[in-house]
Amino acid sequence: MIFQAIDAIRVELIAGGVPAELGNIGEILAGSTHGADENIVISLINIEENRISRDPQNFIRNGLEIKSKNPAVHLYLTLLFTSVRHEGGYGKALESIQNTISFFQKKYVFDHSNSALDSGIERLILEMLSMNLEQLHQLWSMLGGKYHPSVAYRMKMVTLDSVTNIDKHPIQEIETTYYLK
Repeated sequence: MIFQAIDAIRVELIAGGVPAELGNIGEILAGSTHGADENIVISLINIEENRISRDPQNFIRNGLEIKSKNPAVHLYLTLLFTSVRHEGGYGKALESIQNTISFFQKKYVFDHSNSALDSGIERLILEMLSMNLEQLHQLWSMLGGKYHPSVAYRMKMVTLDSVTNIDKHPIQEIETTYYLK
């Protein structure tokens, strides 16, 4: 679901008039991939688990049939939207970031009523992350490049859930024995 969620955001940006592509910004800046000159590059820079939303039930009941199930994993994905325009200069790069921020200001909740989401995704919510200079320095040092106009968003809630094929049998009878003294 991670790829499907990020790709859905890419498709929405393009439909909103913001050219975008998925890519590892560290590799693009190092010159190992090409083609990002005119697009916003969407990079996944962090994955966090939201443990608060965990459902403690470890089974699914369907009539008399019970299947074992581990709790679903709810994820927050941190996405970095970077403009690496070489043609058009720095002003065009700033304009691309402005367009990205404007897009998410107008539309930050994506669900089946307003977006073409994968059936396994209920809803995606994007909120901008504010980073101070030290955090930006650490991020761009980790990515191995010099700073480019960029903005980070936290995407909530990508859920990974599966049911095992191990059948469980329901308790149908309880025997108790009482001893009287």
